[in-house]
Amino acid sequence: MVDGLPYPVIVSLAAPDAVLASALPSAEIAVIYDARAARSARAFLLGARRARRKILGALALRGGEHVKNTKAVQSLWRWLLARRADRASVLVAIGGGTVTDTAGFAAATFMRGIAWIAVPTTLLGMVDAAIGGKTAIDLPEGKNVAGAFWAPQAVVADVCALATLPQREFENGMAEIIKAAVIGDPSLLEKADAIGSAGLLSPARLCSPALLNAGAGTTDRGMWAEVIAAAARVKAGIVARDPLESGKRESLNLGHTLGHAIEHASRGRLPHGRAVAVGLRGEGLLAMELGLFSRAEHARVLASLRSAGLPLYVTGLDVPAAMRALRADKKRRGTTLRFTLPAGIGDVRTGVAVEAATARRALAQCAAPPSAEELEV
Repeated sequence: MVDGLPYPVIVSLAAPDAVLASALPSAEIAVIYDARAARSARAFLLGARRARRKILGALALRGGEHVKNTKAVQSLWRWLLARRADRASVLVAIGGGTVTDTAGFAAATFMRGIAWIAVPTTLLGMVDAAIGGKTAIDLPEGKNVAGAFWAPQAVVADVCALATLPQREFENGMAEIIKAAVIGDPSLLEKADAIGSAGLLSPARLCSPALLNAGAGTTDRGMWAEVIAAAARVKAGIVARDPLESGKRESLNLGHTLGHAIEHASRGRLPHGRAVAVGLRGEGLLAMELGLFSRAEHARVLASLRSAGLPLYVTGLDVPAAMRALRADKKRRGTTLRFTLPAGIGDVRTGVAVEAATARRALAQCAAPPSAEELEV
């Protein structure tokens, strides 16, 4: 259990049907799930029926950035109406960050807001996207442009769901874990490195039938649960102090200002976590240029990103398109670009003004591999 928020954040090694029974409300439940998380959805529905909860319906979506749009949200509203959902109903979202983002935004806006529960099934969702109550969809002009702060009733992360992930989804989540370490927990960086050193960056080592039948894998799942809870604790602590992103919460934007611009410029071809990894490098370069961050600490972060199998540059990055996305970023003030930048591992500065030309140079550097000097710890 991760404390500090008005709702529970549960990192579970057990099946979600057992854990969720205590979190389920007595109200009628509508379930939206990523088709790729069908196993987790079936377990949840089984637990809900055992708990004698009324289920209005279950709708499968194909998760991904393409689902975060107004058309998808309108479809969800109409589906809820067709299922006779009302203001007392509870929406349960099972899947990765794109599904919990979209479902959470639909919950925030359906009949002026209904309750919801997030059941993240990806590493990125467990450590970041599902925690904090920020829900959003994309517009053609940029990522997460339309959104609302709408906290869930509970967040339940089932570690065993990670066993169904493709390899690159592990890597996506590792970017957010490393980000959390740089923001507020230097020891988490070493824990993340230990995951890689132990060969645990693979879904084959988690909750596979062979491991479970042999009674093995407990240590592996325990290590992951510890890392997930530590990363979630960083975010929960910040969100608790600044639920509406009026100040301190901006620290969670580390790696994301450039990362979102890079992701947008890739036109969806670059997954979010990999874009954040490149954004962490780019914002480290900005911080060094401004005298905030040491070269040694920057190289240390890059070493962890590389150890997790994450990229440090994007071949053929469309820098002008990324700059256009930066200028549409909701954190800007007028024509001034504002960044959260590292000042040390475990320490960041928010609201740092950066000239457009300086940001463009950092983006250009992100289109090429780092030099040997940049990588030298």
